[in-house]
Amino acid sequence: MAASADRVPFRHDFESPGEQDVARRYQTLVEQLPLVIYVDALDASSSNVFTSRQIEPLLGYSVEEWARDADLFVRTLHPDDRDRVLAAHAHTHATHEPLSLEYRLVARDGRVVHVKDDAVIVHDDLGQPLYLQGYLLDVTVERETQEQLRSMALFDPLTQLANRAFFQEQCQQAVATRGGRDAETALMFIDLNEFKTVNDRWGHDAGDCVLQTLGKRIQETVRAGESAARLGGDEFAIVLPAIADPEDAARIAERLLGRISEPIELDGRTLVITASIGIALGSDVDTMLKEADAAMYRAKGNRGVGYAFYDAGIDSAASERSRRVAELRDAVARGEFHVDYQPIVDLDAHTISTYEALVRWDHPTEGLIAPLDFIPLAEESGLIVQIGTFVLDQACAFAARLAADGRDGVRVSVNVSARQLQDEGFADRVAECLEHHRLAPERLTLELTESVLLAAGEQVQRQLHALKELGVLLALDDFGTGYASLAYLQRLPVDILKIDRTFTADIAGPDAELLLLKGIIELGAALGLTLVAEGIETSEQHEIVRSLGCHNAQGFYFGHPERVPASDVSVPRL
Repeated sequence: MAASADRVPFRHDFESPGEQDVARRYQTLVEQLPLVIYVDALDASSSNVFTSRQIEPLLGYSVEEWARDADLFVRTLHPDDRDRVLAAHAHTHATHEPLSLEYRLVARDGRVVHVKDDAVIVHDDLGQPLYLQGYLLDVTVERETQEQLRSMALFDPLTQLANRAFFQEQCQQAVATRGGRDAETALMFIDLNEFKTVNDRWGHDAGDCVLQTLGKRIQETVRAGESAARLGGDEFAIVLPAIADPEDAARIAERLLGRISEPIELDGRTLVITASIGIALGSDVDTMLKEADAAMYRAKGNRGVGYAFYDAGIDSAASERSRRVAELRDAVARGEFHVDYQPIVDLDAHTISTYEALVRWDHPTEGLIAPLDFIPLAEESGLIVQIGTFVLDQACAFAARLAADGRDGVRVSVNVSARQLQDEGFADRVAECLEHHRLAPERLTLELTESVLLAAGEQVQRQLHALKELGVLLALDDFGTGYASLAYLQRLPVDILKIDRTFTADIAGPDAELLLLKGIIELGAALGLTLVAEGIETSEQHEIVRSLGCHNAQGFYFGHPERVPASDVSVPRL
């Protein structure tokens, strides 16, 4: 609504009863509008002549207060906006140009109200300026929503530090504006040591409280002009725009390490968290991030110091690792993965009982990358959670298609990492995926490695029992390569035992030692577990594991991993 250029009629301008009735109607109309109508004098403080009653619920001051206090408008202006607003009013008074701007007013109760102010100079019949007439529209909700969206886009919601994307922009700005030719830009990569034990032992709520506390400490440590960010998980970063020499960065690193390691009181417990810091100097942000990440991993090996500067001669392998992790992160965002399926065969029924889902990375320039070349990096970086969710969804969809084709007795098997099990919501996500694809829980097997069981804290054990209550099957993969299998077999709800290929590789040779393999099979049978022999590549191996009492097998002899897997017809007979 634009302000009118005609003169505003006031009650005292109307002398006859008819004119006074018009004035009452005009006043009623003004007071029903969803905005504040005002008339100000053309003086330095824009003192009030008339204000509609909508001003009181907006700012808490009555129209009478506005009428008798000439300086009230100036006092309610937000201090940071005051000079700008008064200058805009003065410009309109001098030039008679329309006024249009947004600013903040401070209400009586301290609330900050965002308003849109549009006004014009009203002239008399001779063209002489009389007063400023306009309206104030409350736009607080819109501006607060915009600020919230901006905050979500630029800042980490847990710590309120900059997020990764915004931090990279800050780094670019720091490099572009660094002071002096002799100044260097430094980037610090901070990683908390053994932070996952906090989540495992005390839960994710405790972990979030620790991250919030440490985020605040990091923010308090940085100096004016420096920027701090949470890159994700327990990783933080700081950019130092201009340092005179590396010693300056070293002193800041030492101060950070001391501040981070101060005790944290949490629900009556005292926690002490330490960190490792990698430092890189340079002018290319992406390169510095990778180099600081590489230096941080070297710092983890020297806890006594706690920080390390990037050294190309020492950290090249770690730098390559950092590059690969960055590529892997992009691959997750672009969906560069697919799932192959390898059959597991029921040797008695001569049918495929299960298809194991195996993730593959289709690199845009390097082609197919072997799982061993990226799965460990995905585990370390936490990206395995997103990749695992993708594989679970694909496998359940595949199993649902099998059921629709009349093969509802065939299961799918999906590998699960420790990182996934440490997430409190993992069992719920499995349930949601099964429901989404209308797949019976017993059609899904989740495979765990011995290393997962070795690291099984209370959180992991709760997840395993929740999954069992859901009805899915649990398999222990690569059995025999760890150290605590026997103890955990009785403690945790495992249904299937997959015997590692190291026990089947040489069983058909002239000097084969079958005693250990036979013992594992007998142990699994005694515990009531379903047994699967892995790594079967020949008919001789097939015959031997079946004769020893292992009635399920997997390996290239029965089929390679394929996007479109083999049917039951391809299962070889003895």
